[in-house]
Amino acid sequence: MMAKMEAERECIRRWRELPKPERSTADQASHFATRLLEDISFATSGDQHSFIRGWLQRDLLLRGGL
Repeated sequence: MMAKMEAERECIRRWRELPKPERSTADQASHFATRLLEDISFATSGDQHSFIRGWLQRDLLLRGGL
């Protein structure tokens, strides 16, 4: 199990490895978040999928994708 900050960095790293056309929408972020749940586990009191999806969508916003 990873620390939450470590999990966030790993999720963003894997997300950014995708070709740009595969990481340009909120739906793509949500689907990729689901895939990441298979490999990434971290301690949280909330829903891990929601956290991961939020990290990916925030990255989209910061990079002008949404």
